[in-house]
Amino acid sequence: MTRSTLAILGAIGLLAAFLLGMMAYEQLAFGWPFAREEAPLHTGWHWLRRSVNAVLCAALVIALARARRHGEPLSPGALTLAWLVAALTAAATLLLVASPATYARVGAEDSAIEWLSALLLFAAATAMAMRFLDLRRTDPATPFRRLHLLGAAGFALLFLLMGGEEVSWFQRQIGFDTPEKIAARNWQGEFNLHNFQTDLTELVLYAGTGLFLMLLPLVRESALVRLPIVRPFAAFLPDRTVAAISAPMLVFTYSHWTLLPVQAAFWIGLFACIAFARSAASTRERALWSVFALWVALGQLLHLLLGHTMVMMYDSSEYRELFLCLGLAAYAFRQWRTGGRLTQT
Repeated sequence: MTRSTLAILGAIGLLAAFLLGMMAYEQLAFGWPFAREEAPLHTGWHWLRRSVNAVLCAALVIALARARRHGEPLSPGALTLAWLVAALTAAATLLLVASPATYARVGAEDSAIEWLSALLLFAAATAMAMRFLDLRRTDPATPFRRLHLLGAAGFALLFLLMGGEEVSWFQRQIGFDTPEKIAARNWQGEFNLHNFQTDLTELVLYAGTGLFLMLLPLVRESALVRLPIVRPFAAFLPDRTVAAISAPMLVFTYSHWTLLPVQAAFWIGLFACIAFARSAASTRERALWSVFALWVALGQLLHLLLGHTMVMMYDSSEYRELFLCLGLAAYAFRQWRTGGRLTQT
């Protein structure tokens, strides 16, 4: 095992130990639930934990960037799409500045944003199903073929589940009542799974997708892909194009900002943009990542400063979910079209 690999594993260990240890300590010492939705807190304690979190996330990104072994430049089409996504997130933030009430209405339940999120997830499920069919036609002797078939099927089912959950399995459109046993335990009385424990579900969703879409592209380009335990899964790691399309989603972190894993996903995403800018293959790509780094920092700051003007503190959640669903759809499309092949440079 090389020194760079040890540095990465050490950084991962330190960050994981900090997150788990701090969440356990805060629950035992202060009675704070580790999964909760609340307005951001800015006490001395919270500044300390956020600073340590940022430093450990920076250390992890630096370790991965130093261990970079190959790059995958963005295509002109991907650059254009990434700029468009960033422009849409900027427009949404300006809407909050201009009219918090309109911002709330646009992101309300059963809005166009929620339906577009579901459609993106259904499209992602379809793309992964196509990937599964493509894999079935490959030579049975292809390395890791069974694992990749299982992975493609798993992602297809996961995205289908997420899409159905997003619209409560079309309950309001079909018009069926929630069974009494489900309604009694569901936080919103709806026919879905994620509202049985909304805080925990959102913690997993926002932290998990943030790390998946922004951290794993760095892993994909690093020496970690050569480890025997990672190599079979390397084709499933998102690439830099997926990170570019996903990065703007990071600005919509308000009511979950206090949650350390979600906050870590933000810091890692921000530092990943800087790392991608430093290793960009062209001036246009370097400009994109540099602007993204600035926008992620500024957009998050604007939401923290203006969050108190929201009609409800969770108004930005539907926006976050729309753009993370766009990132997942981009991931599934790339899996289908490229088969997850690593591009060596």
